[in-house]
Amino acid sequence: MAILKYFLISLRPKQWVKNVFIFAPMIFSLHMFQTGYIWRSLLAFILFSLATGSMYVFNDILDRGKDRLHPVKKERPIAAGRLEARVALLLAAALLGVVLLLILRFNREFFLIAVFYIGLNVLYSLFLKSVVIIDIMVIAMGFVLRVMIGGAVNAIFLFPWILISTFLLAIFLALIKRRQELLKLQGQQGGTLTRKTLQSYTLPLLDQMISIATATTLISYIMYVLSPDVQQKFHTGRLYYTVPFVIFGIFRYLFLAYSRGEGESPSDIIYSDPPFTLNLILWVSVFILLVTR
Repeated sequence: MAILKYFLISLRPKQWVKNVFIFAPMIFSLHMFQTGYIWRSLLAFILFSLATGSMYVFNDILDRGKDRLHPVKKERPIAAGRLEARVALLLAAALLGVVLLLILRFNREFFLIAVFYIGLNVLYSLFLKSVVIIDIMVIAMGFVLRVMIGGAVNAIFLFPWILISTFLLAIFLALIKRRQELLKLQGQQGGTLTRKTLQSYTLPLLDQMISIATATTLISYIMYVLSPDVQQKFHTGRLYYTVPFVIFGIFRYLFLAYSRGEGESPSDIIYSDPPFTLNLILWVSVFILLVTR
């Protein structure tokens, strides 16, 4: 039972909140009240969460030496020695194999995207995470693939601007994460860099990149809601009413990162910061209200 407990922890269920991007196409195509769309999106969420969980285990196995030097990651079951790497590898491989078979039976396009995601993550774990800037772009691409999965399982057309907005938002989050990692390690006397790319990043550089990502994310979302194709699709020209919620959300995230030292884990902010969570709910609610009037 202890092995299963630590394996489940290694799947990082709290991180599965990232996979809610799968529901975005269903919600923003006005199908969120149709049972078929809900079940297909939910099934895709569950299957992909298990697949990404398996990848977390593989990554923990590869990084267990470096994780032991990290103030937080050293407590992960594999790094701490509570779960043997060989056992974790067998369990993760078995789980991933079963999940991929289920995905293939469910939706072929979903399967191809999932295989591409897994391949990209393998390359990331092996060497791409050590390549400056590319490491951030790979993380961002993962979020775009999640949105594409949501579109694939429900045969929903995805507007280019929503994919671009997702990519830029993910870059923004990844840059904040890198900044907080670097800041935390610099604050430790004799701290050891556990991520190779942190040797190349500097706080001024990351701050400048975060500023650019902030501006381009906001602009891309504004371009999305003002797009004639989007307005025609949703039969409303008032989607710009949702822009203040997006601005507040990004600014609140910056406030939490720069004033409170948070942001290393986006999922923690969603779970722990009521203003941010409430704003997220209001943004989705207002968007749905505008397009369903």
